[in-house]
Amino acid sequence: MSKKEFIEENDELNELSMNILVHAGNAREQLVQSLNKLEEDNFTEAEEKIKLARKEIVTAHGLQTDTLQLEASGEQIRYSTLFCHAQDTLMTAQSEILLSEHLIRLFKKADQKIKEAK
Repeated sequence: MSKKEFIEENDELNELSMNILVHAGNAREQLVQSLNKLEEDNFTEAEEKIKLARKEIVTAHGLQTDTLQLEASGEQIRYSTLFCHAQDTLMTAQSEILLSEHLIRLFKKADQKIKEAK
């Protein structure tokens, strides 16, 4: 591989990694806003923010999947700390969203029981 090809490959992987990080970061920001709305007992807005977070995760996950499919088809992808970090951030955001969705359901259920008890 020539130096030019190496630089181009690095640039592409770095750009891809940064795009994953941006979308995963956007998802986490929406998630924080969702949890803030949950604290205010604003379940509708909390759920809307989670939906926005999920959309960002779908985008980030698609970028990651495209890259992994290249490697699965035989194209060697070099190790990249930045890409590894992007994957880690993506997985963390996915886990946080899953837990937050459960929290919203639990808080809604508790709120309903409180209202029924009155």
